Amino acid sequence: KDIASQNSEDFLRLAEERLGKVQSESGKDLDARKKEVENLIKPIHEGLTKLEKATTDMETKREGAYQGLKRTVDTLHKQTTDLRDTNIQLSTALRGSIQARGNWGQISLKNIVKAAGMLEHCDFDVEFTLKSGKGGARVDLLAKIPGGGDIPVDAKVPLASYWDALELTDPDKRLAKMAEHAKEVKKHIDDLVKRDYPSMMDGTDFTVMFIPAEPILSAAYEIDPELQEYAFRKQVLIATPVTLMALLKTVAIYWNQVSMAENAKEIQSAARAFYDRAAKFGEDLAKIGRGLSSAVSGYNDAVGAYDGSVIPAGEKLKKLKVAEGAARDITDKNPQLVSTSVRTVTKLSMPINEEE
Repeated sequence: KDIASQNSEDFLRLAEERLGKVQSESGKDLDARKKEVENLIKPIHEGLTKLEKATTDMETKREGAYQGLKRTVDTLHKQTTDLRDTNIQLSTALRGSIQARGNWGQISLKNIVKAAGMLEHCDFDVEFTLKSGKGGARVDLLAKIPGGGDIPVDAKVPLASYWDALELTDPDKRLAKMAEHAKEVKKHIDDLVKRDYPSMMDGTDFTVMFIPAEPILSAAYEIDPELQEYAFRKQVLIATPVTLMALLKTVAIYWNQVSMAENAKEIQSAARAFYDRAAKFGEDLAKIGRGLSSAVSGYNDAVGAYDGSVIPAGEKLKKLKVAEGAARDITDKNPQLVSTSVRTVTKLSMPINEEE
């Protein structure tokens, strides 16, 4: 009887060890599969986060571009009004300072560029080499335009006759000095034609001649009403703070559109990359499912063998009272079949390769 009892205990121990080994291996396999799933999900999560951020940024810029258009126009109107009033005041204040007169044009130019939001797309005081090989063709401003190219802006129109005219009280002398002012403006147009800035760059076929105050240009127009048409024929655009502001604002809008288009391309690229990863994840998930299904099948086979062989033998030994005194009952806490099947991934698409 002692030998039979010992054999029974050995048999039960071996059966439990075998079942425990099967359960341990199944558990390790499940942990490994779980870790593999987590590793697959991580890049998908990162891709979704990047896609969400890019989409949010694009929507924010788009909303700012369209909903802020009216505010931009209102602000432009206020800024141009303020600029006109300020320039009139400055024209009076600067009559006595030669140095201030020389610096005023460039200072006014930079303020307009800043107000138009074009500082990052403009270069100041750029020197070119003339076709003759001589230096000295210095343009005061280059406004970059989307797609390549620049708009040259010159702010060196002579203003001495205009300032002198303002100091005269005699109407005839003042009119004569204003006539000199109109001739100087026209001569400066011809000088810009000779410099031919557009031939040194791409994107435009005209030069902007900046005059830092509306009254300065109006005074020239009063003497020579055909001055604007003359400038057009020479491919020179005469711009005051108001018209230059409008021009630069228009260019700034195009730059915003380019920025949004670049964001759209980035979103498209991220979306395609995400789609590829998602498709690959689905395929890998199907492989994991097949592995889990195989593991469950092996586990169920082991449980079936345990129920069909180990339990009946144990029951027989129990009836023969061989198992009396054993530490455990073979029928306690029997392993159960896993009846839940692994869900199959039914919808898989081929990954899309990004075309760039």
